[in-house]
Amino acid sequence: MNSSEPSVSIRDVQHFAYCPHRWGLIRIGCDWSENVFVNKAKLLHGRADSGTSVSLRGKYIEHSVRVYNDEWDLFGVLDCLQFERDVHGIEIPKYGGKFRLTIVEYKPSRPKRESASFADRMQLLAQKLCADSVFQTDCAVCFYYGDIRKRVPVSFTAEDEDALKAIVREIRTCTESGAIPPVPKKQYCSGCSMKDICLPKIGERNA
Repeated sequence: MNSSEPSVSIRDVQHFAYCPHRWGLIRIGCDWSENVFVNKAKLLHGRADSGTSVSLRGKYIEHSVRVYNDEWDLFGVLDCLQFERDVHGIEIPKYGGKFRLTIVEYKPSRPKRESASFADRMQLLAQKLCADSVFQTDCAVCFYYGDIRKRVPVSFTAEDEDALKAIVREIRTCTESGAIPPVPKKQYCSGCSMKDICLPKIGERNA
């Protein structure tokens, strides 16, 4: 990426992939609102946001790990990064040995469909690109769903990377222009915490 272009946060990627208009209200319009879903997620992320390190059954787990990728000009924070001893892994001087790494992203509820939402997948892919760059390895990735207390592994394709590139490019374009993107067609809005802010503004523009 061009170093003169603005860096993009992993959080921005997730917000934009979920709804570009919602992202614009938050990032450009400086609006914000919370609902039960947002608060449920905040409660689940209590430990993840603590920045603590723990040892559990021979594994080391670190929370709030800051990562970046200079090539993509992405940055952000991982909920959880797990280090598990593996002779084929990478050397981690801090823990004195070789380890394989797993990124764990916390989500309060498992999606209704079999696979994770597009926005959550883009968020996790951005995390992986950053962590892979920092640690120079191929991190495993998974979601941890609080309602079922289970980890679900995730894999990515070249098409996923193309989708992420497009999102990052659009975020930069909108950030530089200061334009809030329109609401996408068929956008699912009923569970969105920004609905009461967003919909009246749409109505005003259409009046």
